[in-house]
This record gives sequence, structure tokens and C-alpha cells, in this order.
Amino acid sequence: MRKISFLIVIALFLSMTANAQYKKPEEGNKINRSTNNLILGIINPKNFSMSQTFQVSMLSTSFGSVSVTSYINSMNYKVSEKLNVSADVKLQYAPYVSSSFGNSYSKMLQNDLNGLSLSRLSVDYKISENSSLKFEFRKLDDLYYYNHTGDYYYDRFYR
Repeated sequence: MRKISFLIVIALFLSMTANAQYKKPEEGNKINRSTNNLILGIINPKNFSMSQTFQVSMLSTSFGSVSVTSYINSMNYKVSEKLNVSADVKLQYAPYVSSSFGNSYSKMLQNDLNGLSLSRLSVDYKISENSSLKFEFRKLDDLYYYNHTGDYYYDRFYR
């Protein structure tokens, strides 16, 4: 026990007398000039924009009720004067689902409505002043496929 105590005291004494390295701060601006302040060296944050949307909706019919909340993050990046890329990422949650078809159908519908998805991806290219080319991917909800009239109050339980 004496040897261990003696070694601890010696280690503490030596650590107090040791000199730490001191490095003077560099003079001048700390901005990294090699990447021109771009993220990962290629993405200019000035050309990036983002907006958010939050939606809450409720549908009630004679066959059941559904409550859905959605958060949509829309991102846009201007690659050049002629090329623009944008995307919408949707996070959706159905906190309340009830159906006259039973609990198993309600759980299945709730699982189908919940989740994270890429709802839109678009690439826009301006060919000239009067013409442009647009490639777009959209993931539409089932409601849009079964309702061709544009009526958003369409009864999705009755098929």
C-alpha cells in the first residue's frame, strides 16, 4: 500500500511540474479561402432556399374517421442561371384512425398514412428565354388516384 501511495504522489508531483505546449493563435482571418466558403467545396449556401408547410386535416364519413398531420420541407437549389433543382420531403402522421371495417383495417390504414417520403423532385432547365425543360417526379396520395373530379372530400372508404 505504501508503494502505491508513493507512486501516486510522485506522479502528481511530476504532472504539476511538467510544462504544457503553448501555441500562439494565428494572425489574420480564419476563413478558409481554398473553398470560397462553399459547403463541401461545391454547394453555395446563397443559392439554397428552404420553406416549410404544416397541415392538419380531418376526414369523417359514415365508414370512419381519419386525422392526418403533415410537415413538408421544400428545398430549392439554383445550380446555375439555367438549372434549378427542387425537392419536397414529407413527414406524415395519422394520430387517429377509426373504421367500421374493424381494428385491423384501422391499423393498416394508419400504417399506410404514417411515414417519411419524397413527395416531389424537380429539375428545371431553361433552354432559352422562351423555352424550358422540366423533369418532375411526384408521389401522390391514394386520394388523388381514386378521385378524378378534384373533390378533396371524396369518400376513400367507399370503393
